[in-house]
Amino acid sequence: MQKAKKTMPSRTGIPPDAQAEILQKLSAETKITSCEIAEILKKHDVCGDMDALQDAYRKRLGQRLLSGIRDENGKREILSTSGGEYVIVDCCNDPQKLKAIQRRIQAQMNGLDVSAGKVHGRVHFLERFMGWVRKERSDGAA
Repeated sequence: MQKAKKTMPSRTGIPPDAQAEILQKLSAETKITSCEIAEILKKHDVCGDMDALQDAYRKRLGQRLLSGIRDENGKREILSTSGGEYVIVDCCNDPQKLKAIQRRIQAQMNGLDVSAGKVHGRVHFLERFMGWVRKERSDGAA
């Protein structure tokens, strides 16, 4: 009788068989919903520590509360450093903390710029492609 092969989770914490199933569905359909991912992970018995999950939930609630505090122009009053410390920006006199906030925001902006550029390029390609398709249809109809 062969011993069952135990697989180690990937660096994402997702077992390789669950990761393969998610990626296979994404590859086949070119999209996947978060609910479908959750179902696949559930099927593969992926679960977290209840205390850690509760702590993460509470942190998210606190973050939402603090991110909702805005000035009269709608700008956030409280921002976080990369270490998870929240600071009232107008009251902060620590240049290191302010620079840390600035670096974190700049990194987020850079990542979004790259993602926006990728989407923009795809939209541009699809617009050109549809132009070619319309041209072929009109040339073929003539």
